[in-house]
Amino acid sequence: MEATGPGPVTTHGFVRVGDVLRAAAIAQSRGGEVDFWTLYRLWGTYAVAVLEAAQLWGVLKWAREDDPKARVAYRLAPRGAALLRSAEIRCSVDAYALRGRIRLLTPFGALEVPLDPGHLLSAAYKLAEGCGASPRELYAEVKAVAERAAKAARGLEKWLLG
Repeated sequence: MEATGPGPVTTHGFVRVGDVLRAAAIAQSRGGEVDFWTLYRLWGTYAVAVLEAAQLWGVLKWAREDDPKARVAYRLAPRGAALLRSAEIRCSVDAYALRGRIRLLTPFGALEVPLDPGHLLSAAYKLAEGCGASPRELYAEVKAVAERAAKAARGLEKWLLG
């Protein structure tokens, strides 16, 4: 079945890739195993499609095959653990001076901000929202990178930054 859309097609419809990663992250945070009802409370019937996609990709696997009385549970597969390790988004930020502003190069594109704490904090919050990181930690990184860019600026750029 060939499809173009937001994610893979299962017998239950489209599934967002981020939801499969989130299910794997939930399993990892619970000691490597998650039961169906935890995901059902989170997503409702969409949890069935997420679990199907996770099993098709080898991210999660059926955990209680032998005991029919056991709760329905899924274990994090080795491929799922490797996927979680590789999917950790590191919000790397680089910067340089451009026309009296600081241009921040982020994984989500470039942001141009003036060199003042309010604008740098706003940029850090935007990055944190995209990366799922702490805005305070990102602010420290953004501020340090912006200050380095301001010190490295030459000539007119340095004068425009003030």
